[in-house]
Amino acid sequence: MYSDENYLWGLVAYYVGSGLVLLFLWRFRELLPGRHFRNVLLLLISATLLVPIKAYPYLHYLAPAWFVSLYEGLTSASDQGYLRGALPIFVCFFAALLVYTGGQLIAGQFVRSSRTADHEVNS
Repeated sequence: MYSDENYLWGLVAYYVGSGLVLLFLWRFRELLPGRHFRNVLLLLISATLLVPIKAYPYLHYLAPAWFVSLYEGLTSASDQGYLRGALPIFVCFFAALLVYTGGQLIAGQFVRSSRTADHEVNS
């Protein structure tokens, strides 16, 4: 079994690697059509990569939720293993989607009000 420090450094290395993958995807996001589709897809990938859960229900070690779901789904006899990490991923994705939608609505209001103010000044 690994020590607490080994798990911590493994988790740090995983998140650094995930950050680099997300930076790569951010760089090439223009290849996909549709601004909102690209952003929602990036939110889904981010939520899938970054959401941690407890690796073992009785211990405090964290691991990526998608990996825990995959591992438990392949090793357990029931199908419940696949669903263990899916719920936290979906909750975090929908929370990020809600924040993204709210930000887009608020940003749209500011752009609309600034365009109206610019139009009134130029008239």
